[in-house]
Amino acid sequence: MPFDWRCTVYTRSRDPGKLVKVGQAKTSAPTYKEELSMRQLSVDLSELAFAFESDFLEMRHYFDLETGKVVLIQDETRRAVETIYEQMDEEETENSPTFADLVEQQNLPDWQKQQLLVADQVEGEYGSRFISVPQIDSHEGYRDMQDFIVTVRDPHLQELLDVAIMGRGAFRRFKDVLFDYPRECERWFAFKDEKMFERVRDWLEAYDIEPIYEPSAGVEPSPPQPPARDRLIAEALAFVTAARALPGILRIALVGSLATDKPDPKDVDLLVTVADDADLTPLATLGRKLSGHLQGRNLGGEVFLADPAGSYLGRTCPWKVCQPGIRMRCDALHCGRRPYLHDDLKAVTLPQTLIAAPPVELWPRVIARMAVPADVEQGLLAPLRTES
Repeated sequence: MPFDWRCTVYTRSRDPGKLVKVGQAKTSAPTYKEELSMRQLSVDLSELAFAFESDFLEMRHYFDLETGKVVLIQDETRRAVETIYEQMDEEETENSPTFADLVEQQNLPDWQKQQLLVADQVEGEYGSRFISVPQIDSHEGYRDMQDFIVTVRDPHLQELLDVAIMGRGAFRRFKDVLFDYPRECERWFAFKDEKMFERVRDWLEAYDIEPIYEPSAGVEPSPPQPPARDRLIAEALAFVTAARALPGILRIALVGSLATDKPDPKDVDLLVTVADDADLTPLATLGRKLSGHLQGRNLGGEVFLADPAGSYLGRTCPWKVCQPGIRMRCDALHCGRRPYLHDDLKAVTLPQTLIAAPPVELWPRVIARMAVPADVEQGLLAPLRTES
């Protein structure tokens, strides 16, 4: 039987995981939970919070109860695993090949084979070791905005925000209003992050897990860094974690000021090499998330694109709907020729020398061609080396 991973976290239904109140989770969690006592586990709360907020229908996140890691499985990988399972059923004999044997026979890069093996492990140990990560719905986010508005002391701004969240497009209008109030915007993102971390901690508590943080092995803890750098590094790691699973992504590199020891970088610039036939839609979605998470903090994030030959293509489209004639402000030279490619080559270009040898390659291998700051090493490169 082909498997279906669309199970909720607290029940065995066949619907995508939904976030439920902890009180409900205590009574409906899988039976194995009752055997666990409250235990400490090293968990990256930022990574888990990112999974909670993920709304990609073609990807699913799972939480490893043994390691505290978040595992991302793409639907394309799941379908490939189903095909191998069907092949195993058809060829079942005493000496029939194992799943690993059949994966090894696939004409795939090693990293894709590893994804298949991980997906098989998740299927085999679902409910005992791996559980689905729930997704918060829009109602939770809307309540966060309502709760934040109550804390705003400026009556005029409070009124503007109350009006902004009425009707469709509430989230966009809310952020647009706050953009003109930098201090309140910064306070909103801190408020929102704490709300999300609270949900994550409550969810872990429902499984009797007390999250702890442990620095990556072999890396000396870096001294306190400006908040901007910490945020940029965290967002870069979240982007790479999600983008590397997309089909057609050949390489991800870090360029720009974050790769240096500049104390106050304003953005994170990522260079992604894509196959000629790669669908840029999910990558552009990740780019918008990257930019959106940083914009409210007066920071920025850009995803630059290159082809396999090392030629610069442009950037991922910043608009949710990429179609010619929709926006007067769009400065793409050939809007719509390749969906979600923003080829504003008159405004921005990257030299081929930079594309051929970027300062820091993040995936599929970590390669640093220059001395990187300690916080970039600890917060970005070390985790990626561990997972590669």
